[in-house]
Amino acid sequence: MLDPVEKELVRSVEARLAESVAFLERVVNIDSGTFNLAGVREVGRCFQRELEALGFSTRWIPMPDAMNRAGHLLAERVAGAGKRVLLIGHLDTIYEGRGRRFERAGDIARGAGVSDMKGGDVALLFALRALHEAGILENATVRVFLTGDEESPALPTEISRRDLVEAARQSDVALCFESDSGRVAIGRRGLSLWSLEVTGAQGHSAYVLRERGGAGAIYEASRILDGFRSVVSAYPNVTINPGILIGGTEAAYEDDRSAGTASGKFNVIARTAIVKGDLRYLTDVERNEAKARMQEIAHAHLPGTTARLSYEDRAPGWPATDGNRAVLERIDEVSRDLGQGPREADDPVSRGFGDFNFIGAVVPGADGLGVRGDGEHSPDETIDLTSLGPSTARAAVVIARLLWLPR
Repeated sequence: MLDPVEKELVRSVEARLAESVAFLERVVNIDSGTFNLAGVREVGRCFQRELEALGFSTRWIPMPDAMNRAGHLLAERVAGAGKRVLLIGHLDTIYEGRGRRFERAGDIARGAGVSDMKGGDVALLFALRALHEAGILENATVRVFLTGDEESPALPTEISRRDLVEAARQSDVALCFESDSGRVAIGRRGLSLWSLEVTGAQGHSAYVLRERGGAGAIYEASRILDGFRSVVSAYPNVTINPGILIGGTEAAYEDDRSAGTASGKFNVIARTAIVKGDLRYLTDVERNEAKARMQEIAHAHLPGTTARLSYEDRAPGWPATDGNRAVLERIDEVSRDLGQGPREADDPVSRGFGDFNFIGAVVPGADGLGVRGDGEHSPDETIDLTSLGPSTARAAVVIARLLWLPR
């Protein structure tokens, strides 16, 4: 049941709902695709000014020029003896905003990043505004970390996520405001990229799969990919996806364009094949065992072929913990008290990786506390504006209850 202070938080959120929609429209109309560095920084400045007005000290954390990323915004209020809370969002969008401005039709609005995750950022901000007006932030320790490259984290992540990890180390609990699926994420799968390069003996196709001709690169690549399917069946949390396959007499792949070319003839055994894909997993054990089995499969060559399989780890897995479940219980309690119904844990397999993957081993918490929407990572991304008020109110009450807990 809500106490009088919490009821006032909800009233404050409702009173500012039109203002929050107007602010959302403002930031959505700033093109902030990950590689539009000026746009990401401009969105950051919008939030920076608002957070400073709430008594937060702020600083922009730049990234090295070679990384081609805008950097991150960190805002802090440090005081008190209660729980130290870290709130996470991101400023960049997967699609460029130009030509995808905020357009409202009734309760549905569309625009680049409107739900992923500028809508969540706005819920975070206006929850803090309600808490500030109620005086709850006066003796609180709250950090807000808005990354500028969540959709494509700069490499190496040891640098691009260093300050986020440090903020997590200085916190007791973290909440992330990615979009609301109806469930709460207390775990996400990690990501590794893999590259398979196969060679065969070029020759007349009349001799393919015979001692004189060998299997050729395309047959060998196909055998390996089919073998990868058996790895997936052994691990329910693991997926192995070949995203692009090119092969022939000649084949080349350009990483910066995510594109390739190939040439060959129907009567020539393929000399080369290239496959690019990803490996997703929940735990380090799953990742390492899947990698080992994939290598075994790749090295069991068909006649006349060779294969080289390499990996690049991008994001660690974030398995659910008892600490995460305790945070979920708090969120579920608040949701019920607000009349929003129960909140259950999301299936980690249903989501890609996010910023929480980089801090999940450091601090307990939950993700998916943002707004409801549709069409994420597409030009048709939308937000259900009726979810903005409830998401903001839920965040305000959850944060208040966490802050009042002893460490």
